[in-house]
Formats: sequence, structure tokens, C-alpha cells
Amino acid sequence: NLILKSRTSVALAGEKLVHHLEVTIPANSSKTNILCYQNSNEIWKHAVDENTFSHPLTIILSTNITMNDSSCSGEYYFKFQSEKVYWVVLVRDMGYQPDTEILIILLPVVIIILLSLSITGSVYIFKWYKNHPPSEGDGNEAKTEKRKRNTVATEEGAVSDSVYTALGQTTVSVYDVLNVDEERRASTDSQTSKKE
Repeated sequence: NLILKSRTSVALAGEKLVHHLEVTIPANSSKTNILCYQNSNEIWKHAVDENTFSHPLTIILSTNITMNDSSCSGEYYFKFQSEKVYWVVLVRDMGYQPDTEILIILLPVVIIILLSLSITGSVYIFKWYKNHPPSEGDGNEAKTEKRKRNTVATEEGAVSDSVYTALGQTTVSVYDVLNVDEERRASTDSQTSKKE
């Protein structure tokens, strides 16, 4: 008795296909073989020992059959004594590969859309700028104020430079400064005495 749970399989080229085959060996049977065929060509063989017991013996075998390429696809069968169990396998030379044609078509479409949006946006901005030229009071207020500040700063710089140069040219003695202070005190004293 032969039992094969999975009767359809898919494999890649060069892969070993493993089947778990349940074999019931009749009581008092002699040594025999379990065979696997594809198109009447023997591809796998396993020797089964004799069963000397008075009752049937059940064993589970693991079959390792290498699928070389896609020509190994097709119908197979296991044979034990007069019983056969059929199974089918599909062998692929390559595994799953994503469809790259969609990416090849999609990439130029995205590039064309982005390019057209860029051109349209540039034309729109150019026309808007042409219809709305910048005025002195609009966006350039900050620039105008900055220019005014720079002008004022240079005028102040020129004035302050002239003050320092004028001071640097005159020589002042410490005694002259003290005399000035005495003169101020004297004038303030005279003003206070006049008020009284």
C-alpha cells in the first residue's frame, strides 16, 4: 500500500524535491524495491527490507529527487510491487522576478509630468512678474531703508571724524583746564550773590 499526501509540487531548477511516502509492507514479504519513474525512466530507487512479521509493517520514507531544469516538469509515479501512485511537478528555471517593463514605462512618464509642471510654473511666474513689476514701496522697502541707514551712518562718521581731528589739532594744558574751572566757579558765585 502506497500513500503520498502531496501530489502536486513546484520547484526551481537544481532544487531537491522532498516527498514523504507512506509504505505499508505486507506480512511475510521478501526484500523488494520502491521505484520512481518519469516517462518510464527510473529516476529513484530505495530497497525495502523483508517483513518477517505476521502483520503488515508501515514505514515512512523521505524521497529526495533533484530537479535539474524545466525539462524535469511533468508526471511521475512511485511503484511498489504492483501499486502505483502518480504525482506532478512544475519546474521553473528562474524564481519570481518583478515585471520591470512597468518601471521602464512609468519612469519617463513621471519625468515628463515633472518637467511640464516646472515649465508651466516658470511661465506663470514670469507672466505674473511681467504684469506686476516691483514698485519702490513694495518688497524693496527694506533695501531702501538700509540704503538710508548707510547714508546716515556715513554722514555721522564724517562729522565725528571732523570733531576728533579738530580736537587733535589744539593743545591744551592742564593749567588751562584748571583755570577754566576756577572761572566757572567765580561766575556761579557772582550769579548767586546777585540773586541775593
